[in-house]
Amino acid sequence: MKYAKYIFAAAFMIMVLMQSCSKKGVDLLDKTESGTLNEQIVFSDSIRTMEYLTGIYQAIQNYYKQTNLANYGSMADCTDEGEVMWTGDANYPVPINKGTLNASYAWVVNAWNHWYSRIRYANIFLKNISVTPLSPAMQQRTAAEARFMRAWYYHQLVRFYGGVALVGDTTYTPNDKISVPRNSFEECVNYIVAELDAAAAVLPVEFTGADYGRVTKGAALALKARMLLYAASPLYNGGYDGANGFNASDVQKKYIGYANYDANRWKVAIDAYKAVIDLNKYSLYEDNTTALGYGFYKMFHLRVNSEAIFQMMDAPNTRLESYWMPPTRSGQGASYPSQQLVDAFPMKDGKLITDPASGYDPANPYVNRDPRFYYSIIYNGAMFRQSSTVTQAPIYTYFNATTDGMGASQYTTRTGYYCRKMLNNESTGNTQRSMSEIRYAEVLLSYAEALNEYSGPSADVYNAVEAIRRRAGLIPYQLPAGLTKEAMRTYIRTERQIELAYENQRYFDTRRWKIAHTPEVVTLRGIKWTKDGSTYKREDIIADARAFNHPAMYLWPIPQAEISRQTEFVQNPGY
Repeated sequence: MKYAKYIFAAAFMIMVLMQSCSKKGVDLLDKTESGTLNEQIVFSDSIRTMEYLTGIYQAIQNYYKQTNLANYGSMADCTDEGEVMWTGDANYPVPINKGTLNASYAWVVNAWNHWYSRIRYANIFLKNISVTPLSPAMQQRTAAEARFMRAWYYHQLVRFYGGVALVGDTTYTPNDKISVPRNSFEECVNYIVAELDAAAAVLPVEFTGADYGRVTKGAALALKARMLLYAASPLYNGGYDGANGFNASDVQKKYIGYANYDANRWKVAIDAYKAVIDLNKYSLYEDNTTALGYGFYKMFHLRVNSEAIFQMMDAPNTRLESYWMPPTRSGQGASYPSQQLVDAFPMKDGKLITDPASGYDPANPYVNRDPRFYYSIIYNGAMFRQSSTVTQAPIYTYFNATTDGMGASQYTTRTGYYCRKMLNNESTGNTQRSMSEIRYAEVLLSYAEALNEYSGPSADVYNAVEAIRRRAGLIPYQLPAGLTKEAMRTYIRTERQIELAYENQRYFDTRRWKIAHTPEVVTLRGIKWTKDGSTYKREDIIADARAFNHPAMYLWPIPQAEISRQTEFVQNPGY
């Protein structure tokens, strides 16, 4: 038993140090003969077996996350959340925002290859797990972990590309002639759900100590629920039906979603989210005593917290600070939040700024806002710590303000804002963050959405949304009584927009809701403050007049190399 614990501890430490050995696990089989490590050698050794599994985990890191802003950008910058600092087509937000996305972009191909390579690694692990020296119980549990990870990578493929080829347990070699047609969207969802059900039946409810960060029953159930929420959503649930320009050939439709709408798909998603809630394992990390909404801020800096369901484990770091803080704070200012995101935050009493009774003043728009606003957005005059001390000082983003101001240089804000979400304002040292892939706030908001779409704003819908608003520090946090389904939908979608901002959700939400092509989402707005003595003049601006190739860009194109290689493959509509 002690030996098994040592194995997990060793594997976990490799995971924590993934920045310095990010491919060690999966590279074990890439060595050549002077120090060959083939499958037989790797899987005959317990430590190497666990290192290999850790390598499958490590590949959660991909090109489309906040943690790779320095190379590409983040999915937030492909939406109405923000604008990426970079301007070249090699940075994927740019062609997405230009409406020029096509099947030959390198990162379209890289994403496809990245996730399929990880599926192959999982298949190699599952093929060999029964011959490893791990105990039968350990074999069963680690196999469940690998099945979860395989489902995770399929879920990534499906939400970017639609139905993809399910390769089962096959481990292809470079010499194999591969001829596998795309599976339908429905077949992919069913496969992912079945894999996650199988994993959830084996995985423990929690890991602690050195094993913390491994996938659990809750992670499997939550990912299953997310996949089912997508399946119930307008884009996939009979969405390519010819309405609103969503035209697809009959042969294409099955790869995009279900042919017909079925309200019961919402009920299936409801039950899946209820299973996560009923574990009684997770709760919102709440602290409105230190300061209103402080729990929302602090949760992102705690490796272990009550809200974490599935995280990308990482060593202590200041990575987001270096990416997002403005130049005066020694940051790159790599993403500029939009006016759409700013306007989504309600007032501190929970009223939307469009409510005449909210007290919102367009000339003084940053006063008395939702506490989450102050933890998410750096605006003109916002206080933030200095780069080398925790002393608070204002950041100025007005036009031509020295260093940080709009227009001060090519790389200063183009929207009038800098991102503050998840940044540490209390220390200049490393933060104990791990990037949340699934957290309990998402579960509650998704549960509320599915319930509302299925049967309207019940007490359970109110309770789920109000729990988010209470943690946020809104006073009062309660929603207006007697909301219609449509009005509740607005509140739920707004809560998702602000609570989950910059967490890789908005890109997929605007697509599954079929609103990504609408002018309000496509046209990125900003604000230009001009200083006149001691006062400021406000000018609302278009920060980026984007284009959207509708409806093609609701999905990414299948890489052209795959279409050329396999005649059975069908391209997505519009490409």
